[in-house]
Amino acid sequence: MTTPIGDIPASSIIPALTWLLTGLQANIPADPAADGLLICLGEPGPYQPQDIVYIGDIHQTYAPAATVGSGGPQWLREDYPITVTVDCYRGGDDQLTVLTRARTIADLVVATVRSDPSLGGAVDRARPAAAAHTFGWAQADEEHTAAGRRAEIVLTIDCLKTL
Repeated sequence: MTTPIGDIPASSIIPALTWLLTGLQANIPADPAADGLLICLGEPGPYQPQDIVYIGDIHQTYAPAATVGSGGPQWLREDYPITVTVDCYRGGDDQLTVLTRARTIADLVVATVRSDPSLGGAVDRARPAAAAHTFGWAQADEEHTAAGRRAEIVLTIDCLKTL
């Protein structure tokens, strides 16, 4: 038995990314003490405010959800992590303030996912899976006019969808 191409479900990646980007833009407020907030899909371009949140790489895998069947709906499972990077910078030497701001934003990313683990119906299940924290001194460069403190938190959101 075969399944017509039009009956095979599409990947959930685009609807999941759309829901997540919209949710993060709605739920993460700008810090009045910072020079801006950027929430975007993909690494940011030349606009580099002090607070940046970007949704990055996705590495999708497929596995059979059923050992028999026609290849149609409910036959294939897609799994993928969505990487969300929180990058905060402040001039000066107050690392705790910068790390606190980055962690506050990371907590809002986690809360956004937990508020609807289906990501608006795009996936069967999404969940925060990991967070890697890096922080320290940042030299003045083309992104930052003065040396200061930086904190980066890379979050992984695991997604599962049976197609």
